[in-house]
Amino acid sequence: MSDCGDVKKVFVPSNGSSPLPPVTTGILITPVAASKIKLFLEKDQQNPQEYGLHIAVVKDGCSGKSYVMKMAPIQASIDNGDRIFESDGATVMIDKVSYLFVTGSTLDYTEALTGSGFALHNPNIKKTCSCGSSFAT
Repeated sequence: MSDCGDVKKVFVPSNGSSPLPPVTTGILITPVAASKIKLFLEKDQQNPQEYGLHIAVVKDGCSGKSYVMKMAPIQASIDNGDRIFESDGATVMIDKVSYLFVTGSTLDYTEALTGSGFALHNPNIKKTCSCGSSFAT
């Protein structure tokens, strides 16, 4: 091993702009997604303070992974150590292992003639399958 006694610290002044994008942790829940979570819970006669949308990443599809989303009790996610996010009175829980695959994502709700549903816009995806139902990170 070498002796690092002559190592000097060098501080480079910053001009305020970074060549790297800002690090985003957690997920962003759009107002539309939050309102739809609350609407679906109310239709199922479930209290939005006790239930929320649970998201997990599972091994599936031709690209390797896909999302599973379902309404679930918040307490179960607390007990499992899942990541919990709240916005506009809606709660989103992300499986603690799945969080690594979705951090920095935006949860939205889209409506189209071909179908409606929650959409997770995930910047961590490297490729998707041709049918769009699975992804790889």
